[in-house]
Amino acid sequence: EAQRRGGCVIPEASPTTSGVVGRPVTLSRVLRLASVVFCGALPLFVVVALFAEAIREDAVAFDFRVFYEAAEAVLRGETPYQSLDDPTADVRRGYVYPPLTAIGAIPLTVLSPEVAGLLVMTVLVGAALAIPFVVGVRDWRCYGLVLLWPPVVSAIQTGSVTILLGLGAALTWRFRDRLLGSSASAGATLAVKLILWPLVVWLAATRRVAAAALSCLIGVAAVLVAWVSIGFAGLAEYPVILRRLQGEIELDSYTAYVALLDAGAPSSVARVIWLTLGLGLLAAAVVLGRRGDDRAAFILTIAAALALTPIVWLHYFALLVVVVAVARPRLGLVWFIPLAMFVTPGSGSPTPFETSAT
Repeated sequence: EAQRRGGCVIPEASPTTSGVVGRPVTLSRVLRLASVVFCGALPLFVVVALFAEAIREDAVAFDFRVFYEAAEAVLRGETPYQSLDDPTADVRRGYVYPPLTAIGAIPLTVLSPEVAGLLVMTVLVGAALAIPFVVGVRDWRCYGLVLLWPPVVSAIQTGSVTILLGLGAALTWRFRDRLLGSSASAGATLAVKLILWPLVVWLAATRRVAAAALSCLIGVAAVLVAWVSIGFAGLAEYPVILRRLQGEIELDSYTAYVALLDAGAPSSVARVIWLTLGLGLLAAAVVLGRRGDDRAAFILTIAAALALTPIVWLHYFALLVVVVAVARPRLGLVWFIPLAMFVTPGSGSPTPFETSAT
């Protein structure tokens, strides 16, 4: 009801606690607030909690500690690899990578293992965010979701090289039409770990034969230089080390082979189906690459790399950041799907359900 004062009609203000008329609540404002909370505040909380829990449980980058110890062995002039004649050696706890990773960790030995591990975890957070940026993703919400993906969290917590391999794959895609850029990126991943060797096939299939050949040369040269620098220590025994590692932990992996065994398939049948699946994905990537579909061929190449790897733990699926970023550079349903991997919280010894779900 209006009040007349001095000949003017002054409407009464709506009663609010602040005396200010509130802004109407709309769906767009609710969604914007939800985005800030879920894609901004929650990822920040998860990262901080991850670091705090790692410190509290003395589990800071526990995979990186193997690299740290290997680097110290190199500095002492010793082999970073376990002796095959040592009956107490645990291949699960030993250094099983090419020597480049151990040599690369040498500068960090000036720090304590804990401080070095925290530094590595911090670098991996940055590298995880760099992957979508390199590919061309500019939707900020995607960056927050990446830090919520269980395999990314696992990769950061363990201090593994998976995220760095993913960054190498992202750079290979980004510089795919530049000879030196693509070959250096792909070659570096080969020198660190062979899991992404299908990238060489993708380069060749998409008519980048020179880049494929040069990436192989770079990878082989980097490995040879690293092995020369440690006097070829462990080179002769390295294939045996890899076979022992596969025999020890192959059944603890998130692979189609293990899923088929869990379903009751004989070992020989499961292995044939597993290899057929992986090689089929790679063949499809080659076909699409020859037809000029770089994007689809690249995505299938990363899928083939994961499918053909005999040992796959949860953090290996951090490579899917590259796949999703290349497939969908803006926020969409596919960015939320990897969140379902919360059902596979471990990095080894998965249950049959966890293996099949992953």
